[in-house]
Amino acid sequence: MIIFIYGTTAEAIKIAPIARRLDEQGIPYQQWLTLQHTTALLKALPSLGLPAPDRLIANGNRGEPLRSSSDVLRWLWQITKWIRTNVGPLRKSLPSNTVIVVHGDTLTTVVGAYIARRLKVECAHIEAGLRSGNWRHPFPEELDRRVVGRLATIHYTPSLEATSNLGSRKNVVHTHGNTVLDAVLDHKEQAGEDPDPFGVVLLHRFELISNLQLLEETISTLAAQSPVPLKLMVDAYSEQALQEAVAKFGAGKLTPQSKLEHEDFVNLIKSAQFVVTDSGGIQAETALIGVPTLIHRKTTEQAEGIGSNIVLSEWKMGKLASFLIDFKSYRRPINRPEHSPSDVIVGDLVARGFAAH
Repeated sequence: MIIFIYGTTAEAIKIAPIARRLDEQGIPYQQWLTLQHTTALLKALPSLGLPAPDRLIANGNRGEPLRSSSDVLRWLWQITKWIRTNVGPLRKSLPSNTVIVVHGDTLTTVVGAYIARRLKVECAHIEAGLRSGNWRHPFPEELDRRVVGRLATIHYTPSLEATSNLGSRKNVVHTHGNTVLDAVLDHKEQAGEDPDPFGVVLLHRFELISNLQLLEETISTLAAQSPVPLKLMVDAYSEQALQEAVAKFGAGKLTPQSKLEHEDFVNLIKSAQFVVTDSGGIQAETALIGVPTLIHRKTTEQAEGIGSNIVLSEWKMGKLASFLIDFKSYRRPINRPEHSPSDVIVGDLVARGFAAH
């Protein structure tokens, strides 16, 4: 049996291509959700072709998204109670060929790997082996990766560098890329209208949003240096801080708007002049598409696109300003991969005997 444990919209986007391929082969699977993202995640499932969850491990912070450390603690307490109640019965009922599949570097990734350990079943980690080399950046994601790297028993690595980071660990499978590549390429090409030139900005990481000075400097630089209007994507976690910064430093240049469903967002960035983001997932997408992109982070654990169409800012406003002036030089053609990471993962799960038809 294959069980996906995840809790965020980004995880759902990257798991969906694997689930679609399982559906095509008639292979059943289950989804156990922690709802780190609550309404946004549940709303995204149908658009990604994912069914309703089989189990809810937790429901965010009393049905609301996690916005603070105290919210996280209450959410973790829900999970602790769920584990105490359910681990015993599940050990008896789950088949011996069960694998719990987790993705990436969220708190739910750690939770899922820990649940697999408690249930005494295999744990497969998608996007394994990524390391920034600095536990402070990004925080807490780098710590999450290191913990899951020890708990997981099967490691699906997106790059040769990620593979080498896992050293002599057993069951390391190179997937030739991130499953987000399939998430983009599975979408039908849409010939959209020629819009007025615009840039896309998506900033949401805790380490940036919680640093008020850095956030305000970033918004101010974007407003002062961007030659085109900017669409600022906001969500429930970053909305207040971003709205306040825009009101003070970016009014007239940055227009906040709600996050889009994944297919609509992919079409948006295909049409954009450039993208400024602190998202690792979007880094993989824009590296594929070839749109000029600045990753606004201190460090990045991924090499995709760096030195080609992608620039790492290191949180330096000078680098951000230079990119905004010279973004056209970073445009590249679409970089279609030879392999489908999702096909590699599904093939390996089947070969290991987890796929009961």
